[in-house]
Amino acid sequence: MSLRCLFIVQGEGRGHMTQALAFRRLLRAAGHTVTGVIMGRSDRRDVPAFVRERLDVPISFVQSPNFVADEDERSVRPMATALRGIRDARCLYRELRSLRDRIRAHEPDVVVNFFEPMAGWTYLRHAPDPPLVCVAHQYMFLHAGYRFPPGRRLSRWMARAFARSTAWRADRCLALSLYPVEDTQTVLGKNVHVVPPLLRDELFQQPLGRTEPFFLVYLVNRGYADQVIQWHEAHPEVRLHCFWDRPGAATVEHYDDTLTFHQLDGRKFLAMMARCRGLVSTAGFESVAEAMYLGKPVQVVPVEGHFEQWCNAFDTVRAGAGVRTETFDLSCLSDHLRTGAVDPARTETYRAWLRDGRDRFIQEVEAAAMGTRRRRTSPGAASRTPAPEASVDRTEAQSQPA
Repeated sequence: MSLRCLFIVQGEGRGHMTQALAFRRLLRAAGHTVTGVIMGRSDRRDVPAFVRERLDVPISFVQSPNFVADEDERSVRPMATALRGIRDARCLYRELRSLRDRIRAHEPDVVVNFFEPMAGWTYLRHAPDPPLVCVAHQYMFLHAGYRFPPGRRLSRWMARAFARSTAWRADRCLALSLYPVEDTQTVLGKNVHVVPPLLRDELFQQPLGRTEPFFLVYLVNRGYADQVIQWHEAHPEVRLHCFWDRPGAATVEHYDDTLTFHQLDGRKFLAMMARCRGLVSTAGFESVAEAMYLGKPVQVVPVEGHFEQWCNAFDTVRAGAGVRTETFDLSCLSDHLRTGAVDPARTETYRAWLRDGRDRFIQEVEAAAMGTRRRRTSPGAASRTPAPEASVDRTEAQSQPA
């Protein structure tokens, strides 16, 4: 039976958006339908053009909590982020009813949440009927076997608490992982199922085994560009291609003969990753997962004050994908390359993990939908109350189908 699925996606991280693209492709191949996408609105980032192009359903937006960055757009300010959340609490609380009404209006069989906290809070407050399946690498924090970096006990507690809050009343949490780990059914009250990364279809179309003499740099926060330029001035012989999201910048900006800045472009970025010697990036899960598939060593620099990225950086080293540093000192990646950075056997094991785990996503969504049907049709089950007409905010911005 074909399922109607509604996506709710966190707008703060591009990795969640590309995961939604990959999940949509798997659902369509299995004969299911994505009826719409509700995106958490981010003050710091727009929805990239390649995401809008690939999602051929309307995108609406919901007000969502956001990180607060410093003036240089380099680090996250945890205290300012918390204070802003308190300030916006009343507005966000009112938004929960709007999100509940939009879920009802779509009439989905399953809601798939890509780590948007407003989805979890709506299920806690209003308990919509459709089963909730949550997808993110952060759900590994809820796994009993996950190893956090040493220290930072308060940050560890807060990361787990936030991950749980995005998945209130969820039927299951799909924890994306760079390496296989046994499923855990009863950790902190959540059903955690470990699955491989959700990667874009374009990645698997890239040629393997190609290497050209340049490093690829990805800056999720454009404030780190100064560090890249400083290293480049000391090593002008090393060719660098750097992708950033800088409003008003040219599509391609040549700093000099060996340093070029590019506005973010998903297809172009993947094509260059397939050809580069190595990737230097902030510690985003998605970029590391893509580089591992292509067999490219990585250097990750976690965003200052961002505990999730700190965890991702340790996971990168644990998976054998590369090195972690605190600054964009690309000499560390050069040194890593000289020591034999990529183990071909490890790369093949990782690719097999990706291939073998694809069917798990569809199985988990279908199981969530089937479990809800069984509960509704079981003897003594409460009859389903017809949902009132949804009062969707007509002023909500929507993208047009590509």
